[in-house]
Amino acid sequence: MWPDHIKKGKEGGLDAIETYVFWNAHEPTRRQYDFSGKLDLIRFLKTIQDEGLYGVLRIRPYACEEGITGFPVWLHNMPRMVFRTTNKAFMDEIQNFTTMIVDMVMKEKLFASQGGPIILAQIENEYGNIMGPYGEAGESYIKLCANMAQALNVGVPWIICQQNYAPQPMLNTCNGYYFDNFTPNNLNTPKMWTENWTGWFKQWGGKNPHRTTEDVAFSVARFFQRGGTFNNYYM
Repeated sequence: MWPDHIKKGKEGGLDAIETYVFWNAHEPTRRQYDFSGKLDLIRFLKTIQDEGLYGVLRIRPYACEEGITGFPVWLHNMPRMVFRTTNKAFMDEIQNFTTMIVDMVMKEKLFASQGGPIILAQIENEYGNIMGPYGEAGESYIKLCANMAQALNVGVPWIICQQNYAPQPMLNTCNGYYFDNFTPNNLNTPKMWTENWTGWFKQWGGKNPHRTTEDVAFSVARFFQRGGTFNNYYM
């Protein structure tokens, strides 16, 4: 399935493919990993490479609705666990998972700095949407995530989406429907749209949350007209 879908994407004009890395799928039991079958991340990335496309590796590891947070159940049950904070138990676990993924990818020389297809990596995910109530504690957490990611030395930029407060050299990006007026928090960094939503979740009994092709195309054209450099069609 992957080769056919990726080939069709390229034929349709895509030059890069983003992928999440779902922690709950790859580590369903603590320190027991699954990269078999449809969870074979390396095979997926190599399939992208075989088609001559770029890759964007969104490790995060928080995944919002797409993976019901993406956190494995066992993480919820650990003593003294507090999610998405500087809580030591939490940071130790995301350090372990993120480092493992990076090591796997680097071993196969899949980052662009190694001649591979991956041009961007992502840490955390839309934390800016909930960061306000955390105050300085939220800033400390994002700084810790940024420092952890940067220390892995992958040789490509790290992005943090929906994060106006993105410590340098992290690149903040936008997610949503219309973002031609988006401005990065550092004017010397590129203007990137990591999730251009082509639709939304359908509520029971509600209308289909559908965007027309013309509306999506117009939003993309206007984004690039106003300095955009990267757009990802999402879902």
